[in-house]
Amino acid sequence: MANMSIGVWGRFLLSIFIKPSSAQINYKSDSVMAIISNKEIVTNMYQNVLNQKKLEMLDQFIYSGYSEAFIRNNKPLMTAFPDIQFTIKEIFEDENRVITLYNWSGTHLYKYQNISPTNKKITVEGISFYTLKNGKIINSIARPDKLSFFSQLEIIPADLIQKNTIKHDWVYFVDEFEISPIAYEQFKEKLDYNRIFIKKLNGFVRDEVIMKTNSSNNITIITIAIWENEQSLIEAKKSVQEEYKRINFNPTEFNKNLNIKMKRDIYSHLA
Repeated sequence: MANMSIGVWGRFLLSIFIKPSSAQINYKSDSVMAIISNKEIVTNMYQNVLNQKKLEMLDQFIYSGYSEAFIRNNKPLMTAFPDIQFTIKEIFEDENRVITLYNWSGTHLYKYQNISPTNKKITVEGISFYTLKNGKIINSIARPDKLSFFSQLEIIPADLIQKNTIKHDWVYFVDEFEISPIAYEQFKEKLDYNRIFIKKLNGFVRDEVIMKTNSSNNITIITIAIWENEQSLIEAKKSVQEEYKRINFNPTEFNKNLNIKMKRDIYSHLA
């Protein structure tokens, strides 16, 4: 799936995931109770580990069971771009989750993913998702703007970026499902069928599925379908309903029988 502008796409994702939160941890220092929020932990990790390369401080921010994976995910980029520096543009916290909108700048001095050094200085935007527990990062997912990354290294032509630039009349159709593990396979079968079907409809741009396991061990799945405009979404809804009728599928009964909780929203861009 082609990347969209991280700035706009990132803010859209934030509007889905983030609400005000006061998630904090306490610790005693010099007999004074200090309060450190999860976003402060992540911010300090960026500054000390990613920017200053103080790997000896890793265990202050990263859970020991995740540190090896964290290093494996980040070391190739930090090795290929030894002067890399991250700048957090915005940071948001929601209970045990933190999301950062950032950019990084660095010089491509060593081989990266079979790409020979180009000696180019580039700047890449991105969005990262962090999960924390007891003041330590236990998981993270990074979503950099790969199109911009490869374009700046001249691996792909710059005009490919323009072809995939976000349109401001696009409409985002967002469904959030909470399902039990035993219902997952049946749900996924219907989800896959639906995704294949909508890709054939006029006005479809692209879609994405995001999932996680919550504290009650249920699975939260968020589907995002992007349409060229509101009219194309209206027509798509009609086509989907006709298809459901043709295959004798009732989504309301399906969700009820499997005890699936569902929320739906439609988003568009700010003027």
